[in-house]
Amino acid sequence: MLFMNLSEVLKKFSLSSFFVLSYLLMIIPIIIYIFGILPEIMLIIMIWSPTISAIIISGLIGGWQELKKLLKRFLIWKVGISWYFAGFLLMIGPLIFAAIYLLIGGSTPGPVVGLTIPIILSELFLTLFRGPLSEEAGWRGFALPRLQTRFNALTASIFLGIIWACWHIPLYFIEPRIPFYIFIFLVVVISILMTWGYNNTKGSLIITIIFHFSFNFNGTFITGLFGLLPQMVFYIGGGVMIGIYLIIVIIYAGPKKLSRKLDAEMPYSISN
Repeated sequence: MLFMNLSEVLKKFSLSSFFVLSYLLMIIPIIIYIFGILPEIMLIIMIWSPTISAIIISGLIGGWQELKKLLKRFLIWKVGISWYFAGFLLMIGPLIFAAIYLLIGGSTPGPVVGLTIPIILSELFLTLFRGPLSEEAGWRGFALPRLQTRFNALTASIFLGIIWACWHIPLYFIEPRIPFYIFIFLVVVISILMTWGYNNTKGSLIITIIFHFSFNFNGTFITGLFGLLPQMVFYIGGGVMIGIYLIIVIIYAGPKKLSRKLDAEMPYSISN
């Protein structure tokens, strides 16, 4: 009886429950991590907290059927090559910008000392593992479809982008990060673009992972390991480029659905 009551309450407040649990699973482990208790385990819980929360809440409100619906989004890959390109464009665009900057004689930090192929490969894996793989089941798989039943696509994306950006704040206590006022702007923009990709690919989490990975690639490699651009040049040039990309998407797809597909084809019809 208690479980049934809990399930009904969570169904009514599934979205807010997900956000609260995701934040708790970030904040509590980071406090424990700062005090040095089981640090590796704490790091894993922190970076996977959106996915852990999505799995827990999904299981409590709908059991295996709800979990299966969530996880099946990782299997949606037949979406057309243009959507893979749209995601990777967030990485390709800055690389082209960096190449032009180098050709006109711009000064760069250059690669980090001791950079090797194994280091590059390990960082590629970590860039995929920390964020794209560890978060997308939560932010886009669980939260986004529910937000879009309440708000239009653009509003839902902005709201989710702010929640997503603020979820990163505890990480500022344990590692150097880009200024938050720049970070939150970029996260909101990428959140909108990811909703565009999600809504036009039947809710494919593979596509949102590609968007997410390409976004993270820039900081890890272009201004990080490879040192192809000074950070401020990247912020200005990259900001203009992604802003143009965003404007084109909103004008073309429309703010209501960020898609030209029919309402019945939208991937956010949910049972609860």
